[in-house]
Amino acid sequence: MVAAAVARTDTRWLIGRRVDLSLVIGSGLAGYLYLFLYASLHVPISFLWWFWSLGFDGTHIFGTASRTYFDRDARAHRPGLLFGSLLFFFSLGPLMVLAGGKAYLALLVAVWAYYHVIRQHYGFMVLYKVKNQDLQPLDNTLDRMFLGVMLVFPPFHRFFIHHPGELGLPFSLAAYEAPAWIVVALVAAAYLVRQWTRLAAGEPVNRPKYLLMASVIPLHWLTFAFMSWQAATPTVTIVHNLQYHALIWFHNRNRYGAVDAAQRNGPIPRAVSRSLLAYAAFALVFSIGYRIPGFRLGNVSDLAFGLFCGFGLTHYFLDSRIWRVRHDPGLREALQLP
Repeated sequence: MVAAAVARTDTRWLIGRRVDLSLVIGSGLAGYLYLFLYASLHVPISFLWWFWSLGFDGTHIFGTASRTYFDRDARAHRPGLLFGSLLFFFSLGPLMVLAGGKAYLALLVAVWAYYHVIRQHYGFMVLYKVKNQDLQPLDNTLDRMFLGVMLVFPPFHRFFIHHPGELGLPFSLAAYEAPAWIVVALVAAAYLVRQWTRLAAGEPVNRPKYLLMASVIPLHWLTFAFMSWQAATPTVTIVHNLQYHALIWFHNRNRYGAVDAAQRNGPIPRAVSRSLLAYAAFALVFSIGYRIPGFRLGNVSDLAFGLFCGFGLTHYFLDSRIWRVRHDPGLREALQLP
């Protein structure tokens, strides 16, 4: 349970072969399990939702807090980003509610949450491309287009074409179904042709990248074929949560592993970087401490609902800023990237 910084010999993987295959790529199995439990065994979605919300989703927000708000050095060097975003997003929800925009707030949270999931899958794909020197401009463009189209189309097809009422939308974009399928087919064809030409030319195969795509893309298509948003949310997000926990644990072990980390960064980052049990305990207490009150109060007060939306919105925004490996040498070092 106590570990020092990780030294890797297999540079194709981000963390290590076992962890990548089990938590970064293999996390897709958790989504398939949720799909099976709900669609085949008819396990109540309320049980699946709470198990995911407290155990995985709320705890992964603690992962962000562990390297931002609980990190003394981060607070000192980025106070505007951390406390400015906190003030803005915890004010945005109540202000939207007071303006009569609770439905728009819920839609904002839902759309940004799904975009956040897509961006993380894209981020892991890019990290695998960097590790495997798979950075030809044409392949960068096709990888980005293929992953984006294949993850955006399933919810678009369900909620904006066939079942807009599930989101309370008063309109349907059924007229765009045929053009959307054409886009999907063209992008898929272009991508497959490019992979065939690379294989025929004997170019190196970036196996982790392909395994990641094979894990998440079919899951999203199956999820939105069988599930509405209430069941789809934990099904696709638990994959994101497991990936995030693996990455933040690896990052924290490397960044906060020094003996002087407690003095430089604070006791919480040091504690959760040394013991997996401590990380899980802190994360679970954090999750329970705001998810249960948020649910209870949000059911009786729209203003409380708006306020507690600040946790998710702040997390989505900060995550888009604190994982920019290109501009952060310290982050590259913590993730052991070239």
